[in-house]
Amino acid sequence: ERFPVTARSPVVLLSTMNHPISHQGVQGSPAPKNAFQKPPSDLTILVHRVDLFDSGYNEENRPPPQNATQGNLAKLCQPIQGFSFKNPAEGESSERKTVSSIRIPAQTHPSPVSQRMSSVPLVDKAPNPFGPSVEKYWHQRRRLFSRFDNGIQLDEEGWFSVTPEQIADHVALRVYELIVTTIPPPFPGAMLPPMVILDAFCGCGGNSIALAKQPNIIVYAVDVDRSKLRKAAHNAAIYQIPQEKIVFIECNALFILEHCFYGGNYILDQPIETPEKATALMNSMPAPVPSETCAGYTIGGIDTLPRGIDAVFMDPPWGGTDYEVFGKHGYDLKRNMKIRRPTNNSAPEGDLGDDFFDSFAAQPRSKRERMSQFNNKVDETNCVNGAELLALAAAATARHWVIYDVPRNTNQTGMAEAALAAGYRGNCKLEEHYLNGRLKTVTAYFGTDWTGLLNAAVSRCHANGSMP
Repeated sequence: ERFPVTARSPVVLLSTMNHPISHQGVQGSPAPKNAFQKPPSDLTILVHRVDLFDSGYNEENRPPPQNATQGNLAKLCQPIQGFSFKNPAEGESSERKTVSSIRIPAQTHPSPVSQRMSSVPLVDKAPNPFGPSVEKYWHQRRRLFSRFDNGIQLDEEGWFSVTPEQIADHVALRVYELIVTTIPPPFPGAMLPPMVILDAFCGCGGNSIALAKQPNIIVYAVDVDRSKLRKAAHNAAIYQIPQEKIVFIECNALFILEHCFYGGNYILDQPIETPEKATALMNSMPAPVPSETCAGYTIGGIDTLPRGIDAVFMDPPWGGTDYEVFGKHGYDLKRNMKIRRPTNNSAPEGDLGDDFFDSFAAQPRSKRERMSQFNNKVDETNCVNGAELLALAAAATARHWVIYDVPRNTNQTGMAEAALAAGYRGNCKLEEHYLNGRLKTVTAYFGTDWTGLLNAAVSRCHANGSMP
């Protein structure tokens, strides 16, 4: 039986037979009786494994073949809804929403980024001058930044939180591909205007630098800590990023997402709708900060923000280095991630501010102790959780493009529920980044339709004979 397709609720029907697929349904012969056992979920997470390799790769850590199981093949044939967005402010029916996930059969061919990085000697046993807390990161320093030996600067937190360069470059390439495949030029051969991306938690600059390497992208890199911004600017100069492609902003990211942008437009200079919103704005308004030039790049305050943003990239603080204490799928964005709201009494320059990793010292021995102490220094009455953060970012941009780095043990059901609450419907993509066969990071992509990824997987399964 086929499910109806309407303009209000587009459904992608995937056939168990080898027929062309489209958003209007399956072309050709009808699907076998009872092939579809249930209606499509309100939101489906498409989980996609990406294998990356560098000079540390050897045959011993070759990833095993990712053969699709019969259960997963059956999931590939389930109908999913095309992407849509419903503004949460418009209200929602009380009907319970459903979520699901489908794992895309992996492809293990090296990416262009892998081919470039395969010749860089990334790991060595040189003496570590920074102390035992960063020992394992020191030996992989060129994996974090391939130009580390040129003078890269990191603070203690940066060693733990920066994204390895190859993964950051891969995500940046995905963002660029998203832009060029989604936005048509005004006429053939025309150049699109530069896309403006807000990196909400830039730290020492790893992801901002990777995004700025891509053509036609301008990055506004935000952090509450000016010392981090100076390091990020210094690092950008080492990678010879043009100075007009990155602007650094000292501010709490939540203030920018809540009060500075809505629907992609700058709104801080617009009339305030209600007295309550005016009070909230005044209570969180940051103090003016001086502007400076560091390594040729501008570092300023909210007066340096652009008049609009196209996408938000977020790699927020997860609550500490001990997040894996919650188990393989136990990290909950709503319960475990807590981002401190800005106030007029925010931490002074140099404090960790909203990058509140508790400690990089040895953790308590007991698992129960570690769980109870995780993120326990944050005021529960004055913070935003990871689900609320996604909603703020979704509302801030016109196309609702949000690229969200989350812990690799993030609970997918909780993430899907957070996406539904933010207004996302249909589908999103969760990329698992494996480096030399080991899972390193996970990135969620919200705001566009990923059914083409699923259709391509079905076509490959037909071609290799795993699906009749």
